[in-house]
Amino acid sequence: MSERARLHGVTVTHDSADFVELMLRTLFLTNNLSDLEFNMTVLDNSSGDPQRARLASYLGERGITIRPTGFAHYLAAEQHGVALSNFVRSDTDCTHYLFLDADMWFIEPDTIATMLRELEAAPANTFGVQARIFGYYLGRVYEGRDGIPGTNYWEDKDGAWPIEFEGRHYANRYAPRLSPVCSIIANTPLFRRLVDTIGLSQAIRFGVGEVIYHDTFSLLTQVMATHGQEFIVSSKTVNHFGQTTYLSAERPPRDRDCSLLLEELRAGRGMALKNFFAPARA
Repeated sequence: MSERARLHGVTVTHDSADFVELMLRTLFLTNNLSDLEFNMTVLDNSSGDPQRARLASYLGERGITIRPTGFAHYLAAEQHGVALSNFVRSDTDCTHYLFLDADMWFIEPDTIATMLRELEAAPANTFGVQARIFGYYLGRVYEGRDGIPGTNYWEDKDGAWPIEFEGRHYANRYAPRLSPVCSIIANTPLFRRLVDTIGLSQAIRFGVGEVIYHDTFSLLTQVMATHGQEFIVSSKTVNHFGQTTYLSAERPPRDRDCSLLLEELRAGRGMALKNFFAPARA
C-alpha cells in the first residue's frame, strides 16, 4: 500500500458475545496486521447474554474497546445501521473503516491486507470493497457471487418477502449493496457526508405495485452510484452464519456450531477442524 493505512474495525453485538469472540479470534489468527495501524471497536446493543462477561475479558486482553450504543434491549434491524452511522460520525481518525457482522468469521489468510490492496488498485471512483460472503448453512456464496457486485441471496428467488402498507400489497425487490458483513470503505469526505445525510440503515422506496427494499448499506450504495462511485468484490471469501440475531427459531444450531468452533480456538488448536468451513451434516 502506498501509505500506512489506519484501519478502524467495528461490529455490533446484541446477545451474540460468543459469535463476536469467534469472529475476532479468526481475524487475528488469519490476518497479519503489522503493516497497518489497526483499531477495533465492539458496539454493544444492551446485551444481557451470560457470555458477555467472558467476551469483555477477551476484549480487555486484546485492548479492544466495547462501547454501549444506548439503544433499548429489543430486536430491530435498523439498530444495526444506526449504530454504525453513529460510530462513523464520532470516530473519524482513520483512513478506512472495516465493517464486520458479529456472526461472520475469517477462513482465508490475509483477507484484510488483500482487500486493502484490491481497493487501492481499483479505479479512483471505487469507494469500497466487500468480501465474498459464503452462507455457512446455504452452502454457497450469496453476496459477491463470482466476484459480481450485488449478487445476493434474493436474486435466486422471486423477490423477497411481500410488504403491506396502508392496506395495499407490494411486490418486493431487494436492492443490491456493498455488504456490511465484511467490507472496507475509504474514509472520504463524500462517504462522511452521505453518512451524515442518509446514514447506513435500511430504507424502503415505493413504486406502483412494488417496493425496493434497501437493506443496511444499500441506500448508501445507491446514492454513491449517483456520484459515480462504485464498489468491488474481493477475491477473498468469509463465512457467515446469517440471521443469528433476528431469527430466534434459527438460533439453536448457530449457538451450537459457534460454541464448537470457539472451543477449538480457545484451546489453541487453530482452524484444522473441517467445521470451520462447512457444518457437519446429520
